[in-house]
Amino acid sequence: MPQVRDRMVASVVTIEPGTGVVDAAKRMIQEEKGPLPVVEGERPVAIVTDRDIIAHVVAEGRDPTSMTVQDIASHDLVTIGPEQDISEARRLMDEHELDRILVVEDDRLVGIISEADIRSDEGPLGGVTDTVGGVSEPVRGVTDTVRGATDKLLGGGGGGGGGGGGGGGEKQR
Repeated sequence: MPQVRDRMVASVVTIEPGTGVVDAAKRMIQEEKGPLPVVEGERPVAIVTDRDIIAHVVAEGRDPTSMTVQDIASHDLVTIGPEQDISEARRLMDEHELDRILVVEDDRLVGIISEADIRSDEGPLGGVTDTVGGVSEPVRGVTDTVRGATDKLLGGGGGGGGGGGGGGGEKQR
């Protein structure tokens, strides 16, 4: 059975706890990521998603310019080690209703693994990936919603074009 290390993405876009929510939203758009691990040094302490921004800032009518990632991020992290089997990553995602988890070794973030990474070579189930691939459109929609909300809160002009949210974030909350 393959290990997490074999399928994870090692180049993870991260953010620091004191980063402003507006800057986090801009970073998500620029990097085309829905979730951003929040790190202190190399140690993951939380994760912030485009959904966190919508639920905890936009929907509550809060001022995004006065808030930091620390204020809205999820601190209950689900992590896995790089040497663990892919089946354990799948089990953790199912158990916690997540579509990605952080890969941590010696308290240091070394990667991130998603459902798509796990499915990448499931061969005979190739037809399933076509169905799952259709999920990227709703994800782009969420990212576009964040972009629009950010533009509105900042007085417009955020630009950035279409395309989308390669991240997807968490399923929960």
